[in-house]
Amino acid sequence: MTAEITVQPLDRSAQRALTGWLGDAQAAGVDVDDLESIGRAYDDYVHDVLLTPAADRGDPTPTLTMIAMAMGEYLQRHSALQWRVVEDAQGTDLALSSADDLGVLYPIDPVAQAWSQRQRGWLPVFARELLKNIEGAAE
Repeated sequence: MTAEITVQPLDRSAQRALTGWLGDAQAAGVDVDDLESIGRAYDDYVHDVLLTPAADRGDPTPTLTMIAMAMGEYLQRHSALQWRVVEDAQGTDLALSSADDLGVLYPIDPVAQAWSQRQRGWLPVFARELLKNIEGAAE
């Protein structure tokens, strides 16, 4: 059984949320036009968290979401992917969609997966490979 999803253009609320995340990234020194900058922000965060005693660690969600949105913005700026509001069985979220709205990428998913394994050095490689695959699919 396939889960039903709906894909809609960004509404004002979603656009404000995205603008806020990207503003947070800029304030943190992340350049959304530079994969190395985005990857470095992620790697530095993982490094800092691992140096912090577990009992003193804060909720990683805001930082990981900021990094995911920065990566998503990079992908949107360098491909045919577009920001959309996507609703599925788990709720509503910002995601990137292909022009036909059939392919959907939630930028937080690869970030959260890497985070769960405390991977480092993966983000620029992942994004470049994804862009290469998108280009190949468009040909």
